[in-house]
Amino acid sequence: MPTLSTGFVIAGVYADKLRRTLFAQLRNDVKEGRLSNQEVARAAAEINQLLFHILVEDLKIGKGDVVRVKVDYEVVDGSVKWDLSTLSVEAFKRTNDDEVNNIVKKRIEELLK
Repeated sequence: MPTLSTGFVIAGVYADKLRRTLFAQLRNDVKEGRLSNQEVARAAAEINQLLFHILVEDLKIGKGDVVRVKVDYEVVDGSVKWDLSTLSVEAFKRTNDDEVNNIVKKRIEELLK
């Protein structure tokens, strides 16, 4: 069963990355007529809708945060079927730059005392 993996990507563009990756992985299936472009787009929209609910509504991930999504799928009778039991989402929240700078400054000052 193939696995779709977005790699680490900024959350604001995960949907586009997932769609492009799925189209790239299924390029030969489309070329050979086993799948239509519309079916690949439908499958991408289906998984992206679920991920939107998980990332934005449930986890409150911001556009500047980083995510990685992995999920298995298979092509059956001209359609893409997701194996949602394999869905894996990793989310990394961005830390405010001011907070980071203040902590770095504080530690350097302590070290130089």
